[in-house]
Amino acid sequence: MKRKNILLIIAIMVFLVLPSCNKLENETTSSSVLLINSITGDDLDGTEGSTTIFIDVVQVNEDGSMTIYNDNGVAELTTMLLDPYVDIGSNSTYYQNIIVDQIDIEYTRADGLSDEDDVIYSFSQKISFMIPVGETMSLPFVLVQHVAKLESPLVELVGLGQEKVLKLEAKVTIHGIDVGGHRVAPAIGTVSVWISNFGDAQ
Repeated sequence: MKRKNILLIIAIMVFLVLPSCNKLENETTSSSVLLINSITGDDLDGTEGSTTIFIDVVQVNEDGSMTIYNDNGVAELTTMLLDPYVDIGSNSTYYQNIIVDQIDIEYTRADGLSDEDDVIYSFSQKISFMIPVGETMSLPFVLVQHVAKLESPLVELVGLGQEKVLKLEAKVTIHGIDVGGHRVAPAIGTVSVWISNFGDAQ
């Protein structure tokens, strides 16, 4: 009986010290990982680098005409090796560099409304942007398309002024593949987006 207990204890100890796969390792066949350090955009004064993004539905020109344009976000991304114990300088290769090839944008509302007329339509954009292992780079991307401002719920904000602000949460999913052809686990981040007719003096 004592021998069985000893064997059981040994088996448990071996199980605990064996290396196990974490969730990130289960989502990739690459030895590299893509990390989102931050997602930023313009603040209320139009200054870049804000972690809360303010978006104007229309731009009112001096002649009274209105212009609609895209609004961008900027993702600061880092490529690292999946194994934290491997030295990047001496043990990484060119084939572990990551090429970002697609960004998905999906919107939700804090008040729980989720019908098609309550949030901006989700969309994807194809890109090609390489980030070498161990480096951090900034990637601009379209956060709100200009066509979204011609549809509900944004088009209803035109002419209302700043008394009506729509707050959305944007989920940003960034996909990539290493130079060796292996998919990396998608990097996911979120940012709050406040939308109104800020530029209209009416």
